[in-house]
Amino acid sequence: MKLEGKVALVTGAGSNLGKVYAFALAREGAAVVIGDLDGDLAREAARVLGETGARAIGLEMDMGNDAHIEAGVEATVAEFGGVDILVNNAGLARGRWNLCSELTNDEWRDILWVNVGAAMACARACRPIMAARGGGVIVNQSSMGAYAVLTSAYGVSKIAISGLTVALAHEFGPDNIRVNGIAPGAMNGRMPPEVFERMLSLQSIKRPGAPEDLEGALLFLATDASSFMTGQTLIVDGGVAARP
Repeated sequence: MKLEGKVALVTGAGSNLGKVYAFALAREGAAVVIGDLDGDLAREAARVLGETGARAIGLEMDMGNDAHIEAGVEATVAEFGGVDILVNNAGLARGRWNLCSELTNDEWRDILWVNVGAAMACARACRPIMAARGGGVIVNQSSMGAYAVLTSAYGVSKIAISGLTVALAHEFGPDNIRVNGIAPGAMNGRMPPEVFERMLSLQSIKRPGAPEDLEGALLFLATDASSFMTGQTLIVDGGVAARP
């Protein structure tokens, strides 16, 4: 129970990777706030966690809505007294497999705001709360697409989130807030079969990835096991982006 007494806010956590993250944090003792665009999914995930004895609530959080972001952080503080861990997992994958030039300007704005701007907004809202508690941890969701060739607006946004991770690590460091990231690789069922097969062929570890493969990286970054680490992004992709 390495996170006993800690409070974690996980965005985009009603399903998929975010849900795996939320459940992993809860198993280590953290009280968890599950934010998701689909409020029903968020509340159901929190209900399931509650049945295990964990402290959890689910909230509707639209990352394209500033008021939702602020309300989510305020609700976290109201329910559990603060925020120690923020996992910026929510993202928009519109046009994930389209070339950059194939998306409209509005689609570009949506992707860059949700994947980068909203992460910044969540971090900014949590900073004073974490600082008042003596520090905290922020984990940003990047992607293998930030390191391997992925010619899409989604990939560009994940390059940006990796850059934001470095920038915030320097900016928030004086408040004892560590900022790191995770870049998942190909996860079965999360991409078209032909794209998944191509990614699998590039992996050094010749098996499909699963969301549960990311739990260790998250818990390492969220706990004192990584207390002298900030501004880094862990690539968990089976070796696709490996290079000297």
